[in-house]
Amino acid sequence: MVLGGVGFAAFGPRGAKEDGRGRVVLDYWEKWTGHEAAAMKKIVDAFNQSQDRIVVRYLTTSGIDQKTLITIAAGDPPDVVGLWAYLVPVFAESDSLIPLDELDTKGEVRVERYATGFRELMTHRDSKGKTRQWATMNTGGTLAVYYNKAHFREVGLDPEKPPRTIEEFDAAHRKLVKRDADGSLTRAGFMHIEPGWWSWIWVFQFGGGVYDAASDRSIIGAPEAVAAYEWMQSYSKELGVDATKKFRAGFGNYDSPLNAFLTGRLSMVIQGPWLANVINAHGPKDANGKPLIDYGVMPAPVIPSLVDPRNPVGLVEGDVLVIPKGCKHPKEAMEFIAFTQRQEHVEALSLAHYKSSTLAVSSEKFLREHPNTGVRVFDAVAQSTQGFRYPRTQAWTQFKDELDGMAQRMWSLDQPAKEMLATVQARTQSYLDRAEEQRNLRGRSIRGGRA
Repeated sequence: MVLGGVGFAAFGPRGAKEDGRGRVVLDYWEKWTGHEAAAMKKIVDAFNQSQDRIVVRYLTTSGIDQKTLITIAAGDPPDVVGLWAYLVPVFAESDSLIPLDELDTKGEVRVERYATGFRELMTHRDSKGKTRQWATMNTGGTLAVYYNKAHFREVGLDPEKPPRTIEEFDAAHRKLVKRDADGSLTRAGFMHIEPGWWSWIWVFQFGGGVYDAASDRSIIGAPEAVAAYEWMQSYSKELGVDATKKFRAGFGNYDSPLNAFLTGRLSMVIQGPWLANVINAHGPKDANGKPLIDYGVMPAPVIPSLVDPRNPVGLVEGDVLVIPKGCKHPKEAMEFIAFTQRQEHVEALSLAHYKSSTLAVSSEKFLREHPNTGVRVFDAVAQSTQGFRYPRTQAWTQFKDELDGMAQRMWSLDQPAKEMLATVQARTQSYLDRAEEQRNLRGRSIRGGRA
């Protein structure tokens, strides 16, 4: 893998240079493919046509994080890179980025322009402990619960007044469950492990967290986490471990007509705004091609003390643009990034990706014409003071893998939640300790030199 990366750095697409017309050439690496890549390419083309000094080459790149780090080490990185926001701490702590606040002299991408929930994703401390802006948002993703309004009406639930608390959500779930004559599940209200991409988020719905940044400690064994995972296990106990295993065997792929929410096998599912694209593309349609699934979107349920209609609780994540250290033309790269962050371009890209805007203020036209009918809920999560993010630690990938594996064991009732969490807390803390040891070697401890 290392040899392949070195070869890519040496013989792959080159960095910024001048073309035959005297223009600066910038290489922009992005991870998107398909319609997402095509939407970004339109913005790149618009920038290239807007002036005659800079030309941006747009390149879809797999394994973008590893390849970018290798090219930075080789001294010949691309000029702009699109990363997942959870990677900002990794790149910042490895001294691999140019702070945007050094280049943004006009304040065009200052964090205050963005929705409250996204601001922390763009910043991280530098080697001296100062918080810097390393990135700007490209697109944003928040989580909420989709629900089938027809199913709600069928069992006597008001689709215009979806559940807000854990208790109300439980009651709705139980009403929505259907079984055939032999007791086999034919429909479930909700299942925490479907799709299972965010196995750890439920701790926040109970007022807790998984990581304490101030002490750099795992807190997955705290009482709030125990309550959240006991709640998860209560669904498995009620539905039946073997019954749900058989039931889920009939689920299709996410991006297909056999998606469990599209086929009606699940009445509620946790997802991002992009699910609306799957519904519109693969869901059942009438004779005129109009989607037949009448869906609503609600914030994920919480304990009563956290209910706040104006500040829902939910995960806030996204994609970011960064300028790698070693970029030959950082000012030109900053000019391109600022262009992408104009409101018309942010909203055009967000519409194409079926996402809410990353900005603090969205145009009414954008919200009114958005193809996701629940976009205002996703926007409310992004604007919320109760939004939460992936833990800002370079050990997060290992941490998350541990939590994902645990969630499957939780659902299978392998062990009581409290006992399993105590074990997992020790394991996840070991990943954090190892990351701190590596920082100590570089003189960049975040615990004052204490591992």
